[in-house]
Amino acid sequence: MKIDERVEQLVRDALHWAVKRQPVEFDEALKAFSDESTRQSAMELLVAISTFVSADICGGRPSPGQVQELATEVAEAETWSSATSPEIETFLSTILAGRPLSGVLPASSAVVLAFVVAASLLSARPKSEGEWWFNYLDKVEAAIEAAG
Repeated sequence: MKIDERVEQLVRDALHWAVKRQPVEFDEALKAFSDESTRQSAMELLVAISTFVSADICGGRPSPGQVQELATEVAEAETWSSATSPEIETFLSTILAGRPLSGVLPASSAVVLAFVVAASLLSARPKSEGEWWFNYLDKVEAAIEAAG
């Protein structure tokens, strides 16, 4: 997957506020995704990030039990958002199966979930001392681009 640099920066800006759990700033950052093309590119990137990081956390493709556990952990960590454990589980199960989110979740919910889940997974994954979520994101994006 080739990552659009402009969309990547907008995604990183919104992820920053999600990681920091700043809902007002996060909502403001989401306004940058007002057109369908930008929103679609951002969703593709966020789905790829969440898919990669969840597999990294679980040591391979997550089982349904691991997906449920991840969903619970994300919901508990991200109480600042409106994301619920069942919604997160649906989101993760759908993207990990490679199915489209349309028809499974409302579009506005899917966008917020994509950011909240990606931000939570990026920040929760154990990292080396001195490594931040955005350093890990650099590695994830490099792997996504290398995979094609």
